[in-house]
Amino acid sequence: METTHTVLQWGLPHIQTIHLYASLPSTNTSAKDQIFRGCVHGTVVWALEQTAGRGRRGRPWFSDSTSLTFSVIWRLPDYAKAGLLPLALGLGLVRELQVYSPQVKLKWPNDLWAGERKLGGILCESTKHQGEIWVVAGVGLNINRPMQAPDIPAVSLAECCGVPLTRFEVLTLALAGANAALARLLADDVEWSEEFERFGNFLHRSVYLLAQGKAWRAIPRQVLPDGRLLVEAEDGSLRAVLAEEVSLRPVGHYQSGEYREGDKNRGDKTN
Repeated sequence: METTHTVLQWGLPHIQTIHLYASLPSTNTSAKDQIFRGCVHGTVVWALEQTAGRGRRGRPWFSDSTSLTFSVIWRLPDYAKAGLLPLALGLGLVRELQVYSPQVKLKWPNDLWAGERKLGGILCESTKHQGEIWVVAGVGLNINRPMQAPDIPAVSLAECCGVPLTRFEVLTLALAGANAALARLLADDVEWSEEFERFGNFLHRSVYLLAQGKAWRAIPRQVLPDGRLLVEAEDGSLRAVLAEEVSLRPVGHYQSGEYREGDKNRGDKTN
């Protein structure tokens, strides 16, 4: 159940109003409800506490006063743009958050990492309403304390930069990055391969790709214009994989058992 909330006017082209709640089960669920009740493009749902969020494949994600959890509502022209949105948004966030640490990078397709540890993640969900395509883009970030899970090494922005941070200052930067990311995506102004060379994590190093209970070694080489990841297998062959097909895991983490394929109780993300 939604609690009483405050509405803030923001004024960017793709970030117009913020609905701030003390607590919500899920910012993504609340945002989707707002679409069907009628809302404007660029509406943001921000919860100071999230009690029943979810990530990729339905994995749970909870947040408290040490983290930032929000969802942005956007109207998009087609499903192709919607499919690329997690990548574009991730790059936009990294561009802004690197002011805290150059270690902040995007792990394909939807996680933010700093070095070898997870900083946050993105979950985008699309729906159709009155003939228009709407996307809810949920973001979760560790601000002053990492939200630890047994299988995922975590880090906070405060650890990265060495000073405590307020959620509002991080939100301001994150929303600026989100606004710029959507503008670039709509203008077809994203050079995916070049952007991931600069802002991506785990390129050109051996990783595990996990799918359907199996794992194999490969080296990510490039992000293609359609968002697929081009990987080089151990035999030297190249293959383009979809985010829906595989999960990417650093070799050291997988070998030490920090990731377990098929475990559905771990949080990839956010909302």
